[in-house]
Amino acid sequence: MGALQKLETRSYTSYKGRMYASQRLALRDKAWNTSLLSLTVATTIASVGLLANVRMYGDAGPALFVCLAVLSLVISLVVAGLNYGARSRDLFNNYRRLQRLSSEVELLRLSDENPSDVQARALLNRYNDLLDESENHNQSDYQRAIKSHPVSWAIVTDFALSAVPFISLIIPVLVLVPFVLWVVHAS
Repeated sequence: MGALQKLETRSYTSYKGRMYASQRLALRDKAWNTSLLSLTVATTIASVGLLANVRMYGDAGPALFVCLAVLSLVISLVVAGLNYGARSRDLFNNYRRLQRLSSEVELLRLSDENPSDVQARALLNRYNDLLDESENHNQSDYQRAIKSHPVSWAIVTDFALSAVPFISLIIPVLVLVPFVLWVVHAS
């Protein structure tokens, strides 16, 4: 395999891996924002209910809401620290530049011209610069890019981590059930 073909394969794989990473981070950003917003709205509504009926959530109601407030604070600090949105945008911009480079390498390789070593080295340097500009994708993104494993531990773990904010949506639902029951019985 020639140097240009290797660079084409590498740049294409990097592009795909970083594309999957960008999509994964964007999904997590939206999911955690939705989860935190839902928790905030649900606990605010439930707190209004607690003002009207202190026993709505039983004797442990006030302590439960303090714990939920602390949980919400911790999650929001962790999510803010992980900076999913900005990282996703950075990876998006990087993978688009890698995609352009990969296309240029492919066109040069398939052209009738014989590329010079200088051209090949310049493309390789651009590729390395693009790799240095952005964080790397993780193992599951790479496995998706090369389609080596339909299901692996890395992919399962990544899926589980991405599912956590969706699973956490059950908390606002559980918080609102007693409030809704109280409103229905009060009518």
